[in-house]
Amino acid sequence: MDREVLTPGKLYARLSAEYRRVRPPHCGNCRMPMVMLTHRPYPDGPNWTVEAHNQLCDKCGPLITVVVRRAQDQYDLRDPTALPFLPSLAANDQQYGAHRH
Repeated sequence: MDREVLTPGKLYARLSAEYRRVRPPHCGNCRMPMVMLTHRPYPDGPNWTVEAHNQLCDKCGPLITVVVRRAQDQYDLRDPTALPFLPSLAANDQQYGAHRH
């Protein structure tokens, strides 16, 4: 699948805008976690994820997971200054991020 390539700032801005669009009106404290470059967990997987963030309310955590998963199908990250990390597949599957098709 061809993905649009974005810088970390542009990707974060898109994720944040989408999250603000679907965020519950009562929740003003939760924020989109920062994006980070990763090695692809599988050949057609995304090359980014978001930082773990345990301070999301019960309603925002699942919303952010959906926003991130949709975006991972649409965008790749281009950050020539960052060193990618290799996420644990088990940990990533339980957080926001990598999923297999």
